[in-house]
Amino acid sequence: MKSARLKRLSASVLLALSAATQVHASELFPNLPARTIGVQVKIQNFTAEDAAHIKAAGFSFVRFGVWSDSLSAKAYQKQVSDAFAAARSAGLPVLLTVRAIKPLTSASGNTAELATAGESFANALTGLETTYSAQLAAIEIWNEPDLETYWPTRNFDTTFVPFMSAVCKSLQDKPQSTPRVGYGFARPPTAGSASTVALSRIVSEYPKCLNAISYHPYGMTATQISNAQTFIQQNFHLPGVISEWGISALTSNGGNDGQASKIGAFITDVKRLNIPLTSIYEWKNSDSGSNDREKNFGLLTSNGQPKPAKAAAETQLNAQ
Repeated sequence: MKSARLKRLSASVLLALSAATQVHASELFPNLPARTIGVQVKIQNFTAEDAAHIKAAGFSFVRFGVWSDSLSAKAYQKQVSDAFAAARSAGLPVLLTVRAIKPLTSASGNTAELATAGESFANALTGLETTYSAQLAAIEIWNEPDLETYWPTRNFDTTFVPFMSAVCKSLQDKPQSTPRVGYGFARPPTAGSASTVALSRIVSEYPKCLNAISYHPYGMTATQISNAQTFIQQNFHLPGVISEWGISALTSNGGNDGQASKIGAFITDVKRLNIPLTSIYEWKNSDSGSNDREKNFGLLTSNGQPKPAKAAAETQLNAQ
């Protein structure tokens, strides 16, 4: 009898939490429609035709990235502007991920340089927000800084917090019109992890810097994702969002059919879990990928031919 009561209570709590998450999602990302699942594109080959097909498939936004240290180049500015124009042509909001590709300091441990770089980065974010605020679902600050590949400054444990603290300190003095999420961790924060230690300091010192914590749950089960969401909410008092997840159509994953099955199951799971925002990686295969895995995440081939994964995604996105 006690077990039955506990089960009923647990179910009630879960339903209440789900309802609260749904309400919060609509308030958190006001530029998003009711559906909160998007797909990643690359600005160098994203077209209005792509945008129309993405919208028709049932995706509610596109995610693409820009490099802050390239924004001074006119040709790059046009590439970014053209990508926003393509998204606008189909009425698709943009989750804009911004990071630098060069080291933030010339010498390890130079906190003064990190602070200056943080202020400069914040100015780049503010400039992008001012220019594109009407189209932005959110700005994501950085992408996978917990991987050395995407944190070229290295020594994450000692360099990330000083830099991001400077970013947040600079942003707090500027008006905010767009939700901010961060930091696109390759793995969700867990007890004692470097990302948790960093977030704890940043969120406690600058509680208004972020509106959500973003992460990439590659290879995780629905239960693991649910646990990650709970950990984030309990430890940082912010919702968790998935800014990148995908499955490559490798033979080891079941090829194209296996990819389709896993894509469909994942969308079903995140809808059930009421994740406020989720972005699928990615719309088209990438011929520039460094290996077969990296080349075959697309829902379409690189030349635009639909793979079974596109139909699987479309079915789940449009299911009631």
